[in-house]
Amino acid sequence: MKTSCKQLAPVLHRSSLKQRIRAASVKLAAIVLLTAGSVTGHAEDDPIALLDQTLQSALSEFLATKDQMEQDSRQLTALLDRVIVPLFDFERIARLVLAKHYKTASQEERNAFSVEFKRLLIATYSSALFKYTGQQEVRFIDAEIKEKKQRQLATVRSELVLGDGSQPIPIDYFMIRSQGGESWKIYNLSVAGLNMVINYRGVFQSSILNKGLPETIKSMRESNNRLMAS
Repeated sequence: MKTSCKQLAPVLHRSSLKQRIRAASVKLAAIVLLTAGSVTGHAEDDPIALLDQTLQSALSEFLATKDQMEQDSRQLTALLDRVIVPLFDFERIARLVLAKHYKTASQEERNAFSVEFKRLLIATYSSALFKYTGQQEVRFIDAEIKEKKQRQLATVRSELVLGDGSQPIPIDYFMIRSQGGESWKIYNLSVAGLNMVINYRGVFQSSILNKGLPETIKSMRESNNRLMAS
């Protein structure tokens, strides 16, 4: 099954821990924006239809209010919070990113890390969306769905066509849903071989080992506050 949707590809430099975290986010920002929106009908059962329909919904709303959002970035932040957050399984992502540290973390620390990770994505993608040009295209190729322990796991394969004659960039979405009828949730991404969970795990591991999880969460919160205030 094939379909297509628009895409963007922002870039950020890397240096400090804060910049490394933002850089890791921006590399995936364009891909996450594919999933922004609300879904209706059978899209809840079809992960490709979900990704395609949600993009169209998000970009339509963004383009209709772009001028207002440029004047008040809080409107864009609210849009991303409303349309992106429900589609991602941030609790699962936090567990995968923290890895061994998740087992020793308190429930309060787990929740706090999940919240700050979510805020990190929203703060980063707020600026990324304004780089949207409409020049690029993502083509969905197929979806492989498996049943495992009363859950469905999907790998949605797609490719990013930049429109400049270069080779398409492979993009894989890893999604999950329970058999109780819940909607598909994204818990990982792979962009040109860059695995989101592994990449973020590497960003945070040294910080957690050096100063502990509470201080790492505190640093994330302070960084997010600065990003969202700018």
